[in-house]
Amino acid sequence: MKIWQLFFEVDKYDNLVPVQSFTVDEIQSFDGRSKKDSWRPLEIKRMEPEKKLELSDAPGYDFPIFSKKALDLLRPLIQDSIEELEVRFEESEYCGINVTRVLDVIDYSKSKYKMFRDGKRIMRFEKYAFKICDELVNYNIFKIIDEPTRKAFVSDKFKDTVEMNRLTGFRFELVWDSEEE
Repeated sequence: MKIWQLFFEVDKYDNLVPVQSFTVDEIQSFDGRSKKDSWRPLEIKRMEPEKKLELSDAPGYDFPIFSKKALDLLRPLIQDSIEELEVRFEESEYCGINVTRVLDVIDYSKSKYKMFRDGKRIMRFEKYAFKICDELVNYNIFKIIDEPTRKAFVSDKFKDTVEMNRLTGFRFELVWDSEEE
């Protein structure tokens, strides 16, 4: 079993950003909590239209944004772990993604991490290790309790679906392989 951290190809494609820039607090609010009740359709725009780059299937910058094609293909894998957030963009149909599945699946005895001075919170992970459990096996996109505002993690099934369907803009970094332990 492998776990990948989800990134986006921000240099190869143009990105989509809110017309009204997010504050740090707004960006940090993508922490696994539901936004469904307070979300208003968000106007988005190209980040660097002057570069004349193509848009990808995953052009989000401040938070994940998927094309209709990507969402239709990935929805069966991730619908129990995300909220679809309406965004408005004149050129094409996209959807904001709020990852709401936050799991307690880190194997701390095998992970390497730095703690804040208070000794109560993890500052950053240098090496991730995961507990093989139902939670980990059953979800294809998730965040972890120690980093709910950071990048999401995805399964091989998610990555394979992206690659088999030649979806653009997704980038994956292998962070854990159960066979290497």
